[in-house]
Amino acid sequence: MSSYIPLIIDYNPVDPEEIPGYLSTINLETFSGSHYEIGIQQGKATRELIHRALGQIPSFEEVKLIKPSFLPMSLFLRLAKRRATKLLRNDIFQYYPKQAERLRGIAEGAGVDVSWMFFAQSMELLVTVGPSSYRIPACTSLGFNPQRTSTSETIVAKNFDYPNHFSFLHLTCNTKPTGDYQTLGCTMAPLPGMIDGMNEHGLTITYNLAFSTDEAKHFAPLSIALQEMLETCKSTDEAVEFLTNAKRAGSGLLMIADAECSIKAVEISHNYASTRNLVDDQIINTNHYQTSEMQKHEIPHNAVLAGKVPKDWLGKRVHESSEQRVKRAQELLNSKDKMDENEIATVLRDHGQNNNPSNLTICQHGGYTSTLRSVIFYPNRKTIKVLYGNPCQNEYVQFGFS
Repeated sequence: MSSYIPLIIDYNPVDPEEIPGYLSTINLETFSGSHYEIGIQQGKATRELIHRALGQIPSFEEVKLIKPSFLPMSLFLRLAKRRATKLLRNDIFQYYPKQAERLRGIAEGAGVDVSWMFFAQSMELLVTVGPSSYRIPACTSLGFNPQRTSTSETIVAKNFDYPNHFSFLHLTCNTKPTGDYQTLGCTMAPLPGMIDGMNEHGLTITYNLAFSTDEAKHFAPLSIALQEMLETCKSTDEAVEFLTNAKRAGSGLLMIADAECSIKAVEISHNYASTRNLVDDQIINTNHYQTSEMQKHEIPHNAVLAGKVPKDWLGKRVHESSEQRVKRAQELLNSKDKMDENEIATVLRDHGQNNNPSNLTICQHGGYTSTLRSVIFYPNRKTIKVLYGNPCQNEYVQFGFS
């Protein structure tokens, strides 16, 4: 293994639109071989993005807010890397050794110390682990069985909403791991795990954040469990069983569908899970639990964001955006007998009844968080359509397995 390149922290934020091809071009990266070899390829392909991201860490609002005021940023980052490595390393290597090898390969390919990769994984946990963690009201997922679509096929769609400063880290990739199933989907450059994706059998997953109150016992990010699931499961029922028993950290509302037209929602926290079926041949996921079992483990719906949170959210109810997006999606969907791609895209581009885009609308526009990506999955066709940025401003590009 070659020696790691020392990372020099650059305190000047980089405008994501300075990166060639941002929003205008979506490149499908293909990685194959052992998990370590896949990681090496991913690290090399996204080396510039990873270095840019690590260089911008000191300017991230969430990092500045959680840093104690008395600590210099450089010392805080050293301590944060050490803590992230201690929390995540053993669980990832013990429970997901293949994904651990991919993570190690990403670090090697990008030329950074592996401790930075554990720090990058810990950013996923920042929004779901701990009493003072962030609660990002983000992402809307829609699922339809064949009875609900004009083409008589299952369709799953999602808007991925996240802090704006992560917008340049998109990675759409087709991975071909030796001995496991191919996967196709969307994640972020430093992550070995999947955020929204499909495997070669048509098994599809989307991942929305949720706001649970139970304490994590394990610290392998949920996205890593999702990647492992896609590489080893064929059906919705297999996926549900895998994920509900997985050693994981993370709270979310998962949409799972397969090529046999089975589609379910899994409401999941660090330690609990409940499955929700279709209602009127469709499922809508935002960020609040809809099953009574999981509502017992959720932040109360009258809770207000306070303390060290981005100023855009200060004083707002945690669940307000999630509740309004579910309500609006129901209104739009109830007015349609059958859904096709154009109808689904119209919902994903919606700015509310008054056409006022904000963090309360399905197509989110905010000073801190926005819709950074939109994706539509066709499990029966085994194809996906991806769009970077706001769906109201850009067009989808189709990809399939090679």
